[in-house]
Amino acid sequence: MAHTGDPDGQTELASTPIAESDENATAIAVVAVGNPIMGDDGIGAQVLETLETSTVSERSDVTLANGGTTAFFALEAMSGCDRAIVVDAISTGAEPGTIHTFRYVDGAFADDVPEMTMHDFSFAEALQAGRDAYEIPEEVLIFGVEPKRIEMSMELSEEIEQTVPDLVDLIHDELPERPP
Repeated sequence: MAHTGDPDGQTELASTPIAESDENATAIAVVAVGNPIMGDDGIGAQVLETLETSTVSERSDVTLANGGTTAFFALEAMSGCDRAIVVDAISTGAEPGTIHTFRYVDGAFADDVPEMTMHDFSFAEALQAGRDAYEIPEEVLIFGVEPKRIEMSMELSEEIEQTVPDLVDLIHDELPERPP
């Protein structure tokens, strides 16, 4: 979660940016998507937990949020931000642990549209439908990890667990230089 300073010099947690006019809105939202009790579908939550213990959590220009399995929670978390980075498990038939990258820019996907279904609602459809209700960022970058198993478990498979540091590095690489 991003931190902001208050007038008393105390540090407080920033709220999720709801609109551009929100005084706590940040430039970038990093949003975890998925269900952590369904094995590899919890990759987003695991990456978010790792980021919460890193210097990213200290940045005032970044919000860390868990959208869970509800597309519109994910949209709300990124609303008002300039950019968003989403991490989720995405099955394409590739080798487990493969990291897929998708870019949504100015209302359309640059290449392939990811198959991200969240309780029978496609995240791609939610991005389109949410444009009227939310301040969707101009750019949404999606890192999708090919899962090995989606089944009742609180543990990631070994192949997917090994992608966490790579995903954290990819997110760090996407963040602009730390603001002054």
